[in-house]
Amino acid sequence: MQSSTISKAVKYALVVGATTAAFTGQAIAEEGVERIEVTGSRIQRAEFASSSPISSFDASDIEKSGVASVDEFLKFIPSTSGFQLGATTNNGNDGAKKIDVRGLGFNRTLVLINGKRTIGDVNGDGAVDLNQIPLSMVKRIDVLRDGASTIYGTDAIAGVVNIVLQDDFEGIRVSASYGAGTEDWDAKQKILSILMGAASDKGHINVAMEYSTQDELLQGDRDWAHDALWPIASYDDDGNVTGFEAQPSGSSNSRTIRLNAAQRAAIVAAGGPDSGNWIVDAETGQVRPFTPSDVYNYAPVNALITPNDRYQFALTGSYEVADQTQAYVEALYTHRESHQRLAPDASFGQGPSNQLVWDNPNNPFNDAASNPWGVDFSADSNEAAMADSKDLQGIYINRRFTETGGRMYSQRADTYRLLTGLRGELTDSISWDVSYTYAYNEQLDNTTNLHRKDRWQTIVNESACMEDPACAAVGVLDPFSDYGTITAEQLNYLTAKSLKDFYWGELNHWIATISGDTYDMVELPGGAIGWAAGYEYRKEKGEFIPDEFSSEGLTTGGASDPQSGGFSVDEFYVEAYLPVLDTLSFEAAIRYSDYSTSNGDSFDSTNYKIAFDWNPIEEVKFRGNFSTGFRAPNISELNQNQSSSFPTVDALCEFADIRGDLTPTQLANCNADAYTGEFGFAYQPTYTTEAPEEGLKPEESESYTLGVVVSIPGFDSFNVSLDYWSIEVDDLIGATDYQLLYNSCMDSVGYTAPSCAAFNIEDSGPHNSWGAPGDATYSFGNVGKLETDGFDLEVDYLTDVDWGFVNSFGVRFSGTYYNSRKETWTELGLTREMIGKAYPFEVYPEFKATTSFSFSGEDWNAAWDVRYIDETTDALRPATTTDDNIADSVFYNDLSASYSYANARFNLGIYNLFDEEAPRYHSGFNANTAPGTYDTIGRRLFASVTLDF
Repeated sequence: MQSSTISKAVKYALVVGATTAAFTGQAIAEEGVERIEVTGSRIQRAEFASSSPISSFDASDIEKSGVASVDEFLKFIPSTSGFQLGATTNNGNDGAKKIDVRGLGFNRTLVLINGKRTIGDVNGDGAVDLNQIPLSMVKRIDVLRDGASTIYGTDAIAGVVNIVLQDDFEGIRVSASYGAGTEDWDAKQKILSILMGAASDKGHINVAMEYSTQDELLQGDRDWAHDALWPIASYDDDGNVTGFEAQPSGSSNSRTIRLNAAQRAAIVAAGGPDSGNWIVDAETGQVRPFTPSDVYNYAPVNALITPNDRYQFALTGSYEVADQTQAYVEALYTHRESHQRLAPDASFGQGPSNQLVWDNPNNPFNDAASNPWGVDFSADSNEAAMADSKDLQGIYINRRFTETGGRMYSQRADTYRLLTGLRGELTDSISWDVSYTYAYNEQLDNTTNLHRKDRWQTIVNESACMEDPACAAVGVLDPFSDYGTITAEQLNYLTAKSLKDFYWGELNHWIATISGDTYDMVELPGGAIGWAAGYEYRKEKGEFIPDEFSSEGLTTGGASDPQSGGFSVDEFYVEAYLPVLDTLSFEAAIRYSDYSTSNGDSFDSTNYKIAFDWNPIEEVKFRGNFSTGFRAPNISELNQNQSSSFPTVDALCEFADIRGDLTPTQLANCNADAYTGEFGFAYQPTYTTEAPEEGLKPEESESYTLGVVVSIPGFDSFNVSLDYWSIEVDDLIGATDYQLLYNSCMDSVGYTAPSCAAFNIEDSGPHNSWGAPGDATYSFGNVGKLETDGFDLEVDYLTDVDWGFVNSFGVRFSGTYYNSRKETWTELGLTREMIGKAYPFEVYPEFKATTSFSFSGEDWNAAWDVRYIDETTDALRPATTTDDNIADSVFYNDLSASYSYANARFNLGIYNLFDEEAPRYHSGFNANTAPGTYDTIGRRLFASVTLDF
């Protein structure tokens, strides 16, 4: 290899490395130059630098942030968007921690360990749970912000998170860290770890053991999250809305009596008020219309930070078993215990089989004498009451079971990953690698304090209760009475005790790769041709075994069908690096994948990538690539059966006349068929998704990037990179969004749109009997496409200074501007733009950035980090009908410093220095905000000590 080529290779790597390129793999010496593997390629070359944008973070970056897990660090980097799942997510989490690159979803971001796969979630989205990575074993994290299906196969549509483990540490390192919110020294995080390493001429071994714990924090522990806020309207003397004010509110499922249209009309005809919701006053014992003050404030007892305990073991090692041949091994084990806490259960649902009351002695509408208007909504028999939900007979009631203390969801999960392999060199320029990975995880979910829907109607109706000896023994329950009146015996009859759901998943993965270059054979003007080729065989299988009550849908947790299945895939790939000139190189890759599934389906996919690097002058590099990608249906999707969820929905007909964002058809339908007044609470219908009507097709994608990397002349280290990126995904797999179904149906004359098939269309259209969005059922499948694009900007400046005891100063900026994120639902013919919008869970800011100022001296360093998230507008609620439909922009400031003395290193930091609260917006589902995007602990102090021996 010519020395000029080596010189250019080193400069090339330095220019790109500080801002975008991250190198992984085993270093193999060749004439004094390292041959390295870049994340996003299997070619090992000294002069190879990535043509794709990559962000790299080493162990010191993670340490100074004071986080307790990988996901907490990654959730604030600019290339993540949408919804990040972790300890800050209570409702909708099962203890897992997942990351979303580019806002395309967890299942479109591939997580690797040392460039190879691990087991994902077989009972959900298939994504990898980052709980399985011990922080003490992390050497570096590379985030490839580009599709990489050609290199790694399925799931890498949005990009790749490659976690590189320690493999060259020698000695013993003991670390302990502690962090807590400064408000009440709560939400404590503690980590204790030991890392050991040894090496010889023939090999090395690193072993880590770690214990990590995160304490619980309740919403009631933070003033801004203590109440479930809701905008309450104020009116002038003419009944016109003059404004909205956020007031403590909550769920309408408290002790709420629901009346249908016929019953409301009967009360109005008798001279009473027109209201669909009623309550028995706890003080007077008289029935009256439900008011906003009657809602149940579920917020204080919900968790804001969920507890998570992990016990972990990790090992990496290699040994020279023969000349030019190494055996290597990686092992990971994680035991996790976690739980989530929700407010007490309630008799949710509107169907007669769930909550119709026809024969209760305390029913205020039981006879003419029981209420001031002389109406009688009782029923002579169970049969008559069940005949017609819109009949005058029987009423519905949503009773909150505060006596249980709340719903608890706990998990015990175990994850194993073992990788063994052989690698070596055939010649000075040809390497080979053969490996086998086995990974297994299992999780036992335990849920307590859900009520049995099949027993609710029995215990609240005297005639039915007396026919059941177990119910007769505890007595008829009075659902109209104040909280605290349900007896322990009645709860014992009514609740489902402990529900145990279990799932497991298994991965078997074989890889054989040969790579090299044409050194000493054929060289292009820019140097030798690099190449790699290989074969992979991967088999995954898993099973979900729900509790019998879950599988039968007997609780408010919804129905969960058993699942069992798997798939296998054979893959072949070839990759080439072509340095056609000293200043110009090209890359090309192709991968063929052939899938067979347990349900008898089969499909194949061929994907390719082409890329270029062009250095017209030494200080400037242009780069770009185009690639196709795919995502095969995961195990859960392949076996998708009926399942239920409870989405937060914007009721279009609430204040319909003043919203200003309804189409003429939607407004006309609201005025004709639905309640257009004030609900005073958020509504969550039951949304049931059914199995696909035909076999699922894999998602297919096209992505490209085009960028420039500049080394600013006159500076030792001042690098800037700017990249444009674009990703389009077709045949999107999923369930059609409920809000779109509802909006689309409401926008059709006579409710004739295809979306209306999801609802039980009767006199009130897609609404229930009291005017709120009704329950819906729709099929799961390939629903449409997703398109997104934007710009990444990275700036890295580092210089030596003579500022007294400061001898080094650096600035690093990383920002992502999201230009667009469009989802198109093919069957409905609808497209929605999501950038700049905040949804109940996901937030898609237009701009997101981090800036770090670093200072260092002989034995110390310090940093000031600034994290920025742009403002977003509530996607569901217009400003005309709420007090706040903007999630404000937020700056988080973090300070950290470390000092080394002898064999000890001390680290101290303050996270969220100015105690910024998470921005509130109307549709924020958890704690009036989006915990997956924002900081919810507030100001946090952390400290750690590390001892090396």
